Amino acid sequence: MRGRAVRLLRGRLDVRTGHHSILVADHDRRVRQGVLRALEPEGFSVYEAEAARQVLDMARRGIFDILILEMELPDVDGPHTLRMVKDLIGPMPTIFIGQDLSKEKWMNALMAHAFALLQVPLNVQVVRRTVWDLIRRYYGPPPV
Repeated sequence: MRGRAVRLLRGRLDVRTGHHSILVADHDRRVRQGVLRALEPEGFSVYEAEAARQVLDMARRGIFDILILEMELPDVDGPHTLRMVKDLIGPMPTIFIGQDLSKEKWMNALMAHAFALLQVPLNVQVVRRTVWDLIRRYYGPPPV
């Protein structure tokens, strides 16, 4: 975001791992498991949700501080889900994921202030790099 200062957020580090907690929300179990397999070896605590109502429940409980969110969840679309999360708990660094990403979906992700939008099927290295870039942008350098 050019010309705009990014306020660093205060991350909730998982005391077991010393890393951020990530929620991956997608209706497809295989996608969720792929993200989990990509990020757990990096030391992240990764939680799963398959619908917006689960995302909101976990947000209320303060379980995660990074959200990887499907653009089209079965109950509520991703951008609307993100707005509800922000209304509940404030800023939430988010990476949207989706299939068949149209220009409209890209615009919706930008308007929702997503950090990135990744195409499914996901590339493990791209997921890892994008999450680490998000952490540096919103939370500062990773813990040593």
